[in-house]
Amino acid sequence: MRIIDLTHVLAGPFATYQLALMGAEVIRIERPAGDDFVRGHGGTAGMREAGLGASFLSQNEGKQSLALDLKSDEGRAILHRLAEGADIFCENFRPGVADRLGAGHAELAPLNPRLIHCSLSGFGPTGPLSGAPAYDHILQGISGMMAMTGTGQSGPMRVGFPIVDYVAGQAVVSALLTALLARGGRPDGQGEKVSVSMLDALLAFMGPYAIHHATTGALRGLEGNAAFSDSPFSGRFDTAEGQLVVTANTPAQAVRMAGALGRPELADSDDADAIAEALRAILAKDSADAWEARLTDAGVPAARVRTLAEMLAHPQMTHSHLMRRVAVPELEMEVDVPGLPFTHEGWDTGPLSPPPTLGRDSDRVLAELGWNAGEIADLRARGIVR
Repeated sequence: MRIIDLTHVLAGPFATYQLALMGAEVIRIERPAGDDFVRGHGGTAGMREAGLGASFLSQNEGKQSLALDLKSDEGRAILHRLAEGADIFCENFRPGVADRLGAGHAELAPLNPRLIHCSLSGFGPTGPLSGAPAYDHILQGISGMMAMTGTGQSGPMRVGFPIVDYVAGQAVVSALLTALLARGGRPDGQGEKVSVSMLDALLAFMGPYAIHHATTGALRGLEGNAAFSDSPFSGRFDTAEGQLVVTANTPAQAVRMAGALGRPELADSDDADAIAEALRAILAKDSADAWEARLTDAGVPAARVRTLAEMLAHPQMTHSHLMRRVAVPELEMEVDVPGLPFTHEGWDTGPLSPPPTLGRDSDRVLAELGWNAGEIADLRARGIVR
């Protein structure tokens, strides 16, 4: 399965990385200028200088990089040759940009009727916002997500990592797998155009809140650390050492929690404020680790609030096998990167190949397409490839 990947930043590359982990061949098409900002984002100074920043390393293993000037006729000809033998073409330009670069569905489909063309954009191909630029921060703000995150004192807050990019990237994975299944069911094996909106991908996750508003007229506002269930026995609590999150949503869980705290009568109380005051006083008497163990033993979902570093070092991560070690020769180091978030008994994931430096595979990809060494050298000398 060959994927031509014209995506950049986070959402699109995350999607194609998931497919690379599943075994697809992914060829990144990058501008010769190398201006995908994630190449220089995060990690050590040496990583950033090499164009292998932490944000890039997190989702580009197993890919190839072809640095290609799509504003040139020769660059577009190379892209078209690639598209002729590809299964999927994925881009995340604003609507209309791919067409201007000769990379639109209308131009590529006649070259390869089996090609699935996926377009990821902030707001989709139509509508009053279709041409507007969109980044994770913008989508969090415009969607209503920030208006539900934070407290009355803090005001709207963004989630602490670019969640919209990854929600949208996962939507692209679902869309492409669906398109592949649909293509496999057609007698002629015809591909199709697929469009994914980052806004739609996010709002699809907010259905309970949307229906609540549509049926009651009310909006759930800045709820801070209150639980989705509205249970007074759920939330985030300060302890003698550290903070604790508890989710005692059901009456049975509330009974078990009240018993574990030595205050069984709290489960029969209808006074949410009194329950909250009692929980704060009791939980402040011991550490978050101690309460986590005690409540978990009682069948109450509870956990100490941990940092990412603490969770990565947790014994559970040894058993999950999510993080996979890959060597990065250009940096003379090895890093642990996220793999697939599921296991599958039917196939072996195999070793990961290093993430590509800019244009690392240009010569090899062009040679496979039929360009000889002299022609490749000429393209490089004229800046069409790098």
